[in-house]
Amino acid sequence: MLYLLLKLIVRAGLWVFFRKFEVRNRSRMPKRGPLLVVSNHPNTFMDPLVIAVLLRQQVFFITKGTVFNTPFKKWLLRHMNMIPIHRQQDAPGQRVNNAAAFQACFTALKHRKTLLIFPEGTSFKERRLRPLKTGTARMALGAEAAGAAVAGITILPVGLNYSDPTHFRSDVFVNVGKPIAAASFLPAYYDNAAAAANALTDHLRQQLERLIIVTPSDEDDALIRHIEQLYKRHLAAEVPADAPEHEQDFLITRAIANSLHYFNQNNPAQVETIKQQVKAYMLELEQIGLNDSLLSTDEEGQLWQNLKFGTYLLLGFPLYAYGLVNNYLPYIIPSKVANLLTAEEEFRAPVMLTVGIFSFPVLYLLQAFLFWKLNPAVIYLLLYLLSLPVSGFFTLHYWHIFKRAKGQWLLMRLFSKSKEQIARLRVQRQEIVDALELAKKHYLKVR
Repeated sequence: MLYLLLKLIVRAGLWVFFRKFEVRNRSRMPKRGPLLVVSNHPNTFMDPLVIAVLLRQQVFFITKGTVFNTPFKKWLLRHMNMIPIHRQQDAPGQRVNNAAAFQACFTALKHRKTLLIFPEGTSFKERRLRPLKTGTARMALGAEAAGAAVAGITILPVGLNYSDPTHFRSDVFVNVGKPIAAASFLPAYYDNAAAAANALTDHLRQQLERLIIVTPSDEDDALIRHIEQLYKRHLAAEVPADAPEHEQDFLITRAIANSLHYFNQNNPAQVETIKQQVKAYMLELEQIGLNDSLLSTDEEGQLWQNLKFGTYLLLGFPLYAYGLVNNYLPYIIPSKVANLLTAEEEFRAPVMLTVGIFSFPVLYLLQAFLFWKLNPAVIYLLLYLLSLPVSGFFTLHYWHIFKRAKGQWLLMRLFSKSKEQIARLRVQRQEIVDALELAKKHYLKVR
C-alpha cells in the first residue's frame, strides 16, 4: 500500500514536472517477472522514477552501495526495495565482493520480481552510452542457469531521452525495446561463462543505442542541437507521416546524429566548414540576444505574430497576475532548495521534483485554509482550489509567450536600427540551410 501511494504521488509529480512525458512501445513492458529492466542513465535519481511509474508491478532497484552508509539508511533503503551493489571505483585498491547482492537478486528473480539496473554504473548528463558493466549479464545468466526455480528471465532494454534533463517543464521520451530472453544465451554460457556475459553485454549495448540519441562528443552534441534548430522542419518529410510527433522528433534527431557520424568518417572537412558557419551564426545571435526561430519567419509573419502575442498578453494579464501570486512560493521553493543542497546540475531535477511534490500540496492547503477563513463557503473554496493548478499552468504558458514576444520586439527594434545586420544574418542562415540540404541529399543517396 505504501509503494502504491508513493507511486501515485511520484506519477503526479512527474506529470507536472515534465511538459511532455511520452512512451513508445509501452505494450512491450511485461506485467510480471522474472524481469530485469536495463536502461541508460542520464539523469541520476530521476531515471528510476520515470521507469518505475510505467511498470504495474513493484520494482526492486539495484543501487550503488555507498548510499547505504548508516544503519538507518540500510534499514530504510532495503524497505524501499533497494539492493546495494558495490562498485570498484567507490573502493579503489580494495577487493569488491557482491556475492550478497547477487544472491539477493537471484532470490528476487526466483520470486518473479522485477529488477531495475543501470549497467553504465553511474550517471552522466550526456547523449551517449558509457561502457556497460558485465554485472547485468552475469546476474541474468547466473540466475537463469540456476535451474527451473528462476527460469524464463526476460531482459527489457529501455532508452531514456530527455530534451533537457535538469529543467522544469522539459520533455522526456521513453523508448521501450524488444524483450530479450536470457535463455537464448545459455548454451554459450555453459561453454564459456565469461565470453557469454561479454556477448550479452555487447548485445544489450547495441539494443540500448538503438533506443537513444548517441553523440560521440559534447562538441558534436552541440552541433546536432543547433542543426535541429535550423533545419528540423526540413527533415519532417523524411520520417513516417503516421508516426506520433514525439517519435518523429526522436527519429529526426537520430538521423542527424547518424549522418554526422557518416560525414565525420567520410568528409570531415565538410563537417568542419558547416560547424564553423553554425558557430559564427549562433555566436552573433547570442551577442545581440536573438533566437534563431525569429529569423526563420518573414516580416509579414512577424507582424501577425506580434499582433497575436500582444492581444494574448493584454487579455491574459489578470489571470497571469492571479496565478503568479498564488503559485510563486510553491514554484520557487524547489529551485531554492536545490540551490542549497547541490551544486551538481544533474541532481537539481530530482531534488526539485521531490521538494515540489510536497511544496505544492502543502502550500495549496495552507492557502485554502486562509481562503476558508475569509470566505467560509464550500463552493467558493472548491473553485479556489481548482483555480490554483489551472492558473499555475496558465502563468507558465503566459511567461513562455512573453519571452517569445520579447524576442519579436527585440528583432523589430534591431531591424529598424540595423537592417543590414539582420539581412546578413538571414543570408548566413540560408547558406547554412543550403549546405545542410546538399549534405542531406548526398547522405540519402549513399544510404
